Amino acid sequence: MTTPVTRQECAARDAADPLAPFRDEFVLPEGVVYLDGNSLGALPRATPARVAQVVEREWGQRLIASWNEAGWWDKPRTLGALLAPLVGAGADEVVVGDGTSANLFKTLVAALRLNPGRRVVVAEAGNFPTDRYIAQGVVELFDGASVRPVDVDDTAALTAALEPGDAAV
Repeated sequence: MTTPVTRQECAARDAADPLAPFRDEFVLPEGVVYLDGNSLGALPRATPARVAQVVEREWGQRLIASWNEAGWWDKPRTLGALLAPLVGAGADEVVVGDGTSANLFKTLVAALRLNPGRRVVVAEAGNFPTDRYIAQGVVELFDGASVRPVDVDDTAALTAALEPGDAAV
């Protein structure tokens, strides 16, 4: 039998939470519990000053020199190295880039342009809807291109579906 959690127990746990001080790092109205971090997370307090520095100094004053001076050119790798431990990867195995949808679009377009004789994109049948829409949209940009959906849980079906003329899998 589970004992109900009381308001006092919750308050005690909140007070003992080692992450609680991080709340002060964000701009949040008093009394607001904000749990939406995937679309528009709370504004970090340090962000306005950092944005001003990037816009006014790095971009405004240093212009193109900031690609090297401010480390913009290396950001995909330096940020990737910081994120690598979260996914159990080595520091040189993760790169931060555009969002998944933009990268999927660019990858499929590049694959179809690489060899004009290859016009089939093999895709997981149960793929995320946005990925399916992007694949379909990309093949519509190329004459004779198509998407071949495959059940990737069926190894025999997947193996049988692969052909030498496939542009991307």
